[in-house]
Amino acid sequence: MARNLVNSGYELAVYNRSPSVVRELVKEGAVASSSPIQMAPSCEVVILSLPSTKAVEETVIGERGLIHGLPPGGIVVDTSTIDPDASKRIADAMEERGLYFLDAPVSGGPEGAAAGTLAIMVGGDAAAFARCEGVLSKIGKNVFYLGESGSGLRVKLFNQALVGAYFAAIAEAYVWSRKMDMKLEDLEKVITKSWGDSGVFRHFLRVVESGNFKEGATFKNLTKDMSIILESAQKEGVTMSLLEMANRYMVGASELGYEDLDASSLYRFLEKPKRPR
Repeated sequence: MARNLVNSGYELAVYNRSPSVVRELVKEGAVASSSPIQMAPSCEVVILSLPSTKAVEETVIGERGLIHGLPPGGIVVDTSTIDPDASKRIADAMEERGLYFLDAPVSGGPEGAAAGTLAIMVGGDAAAFARCEGVLSKIGKNVFYLGESGSGLRVKLFNQALVGAYFAAIAEAYVWSRKMDMKLEDLEKVITKSWGDSGVFRHFLRVVESGNFKEGATFKNLTKDMSIILESAQKEGVTMSLLEMANRYMVGASELGYEDLDASSLYRFLEKPKRPR
């Protein structure tokens, strides 16, 4: 996402806990920052992509958070997938300081991020969204404004409920197909033209064909998202049995060392529940 903004001509300050990632982007025209609060005064818009609710809270409203350094009217666009209630609390705290916080989770995986074709689901202040829409159009092909704070996250979590169930269904079906000596190329040829097709299925095909399970939609991220959904469903008195099953599979795989692998490798766990090679 950062690379697409640099290539679009934006002046970009970047911070990441991994210096190698920062160095890579500096070579392409970005400016390195030593911390989020250090970059804040020079930024009209800050875009976050972080792994957890806690990380977002600390980065935005913590002791050394962006809230203490952004100029008046500054906007934080959070592309992370976190708890919608926490996102609303952050937005309220920012609003008290004359600042804006947009929840803007994305979908499309690493492929979509690289190609600038992500779907972006935005909730928060409409005027702040209007100011950011041009920036967001450089990292996503489909940008949706969905209303009040938390709206983007709620739709993203609906998406993730489907994604989690799809991965489990595809893994089970693929294990069965291997027992029945079906060919992967035949599945690709037929299913991509049939009702069983999905973006998750096509991603699964690419990953399995390449044999590279170390990038993409990780178990760590998916189980985090599913835990948020299942906690919300419990509060609302809603049963989500398919997602509960998918979550059990993925938690089991994570506990055996799959957590940083692409969820497409779930079929390997179902075939032989053991640590990945």
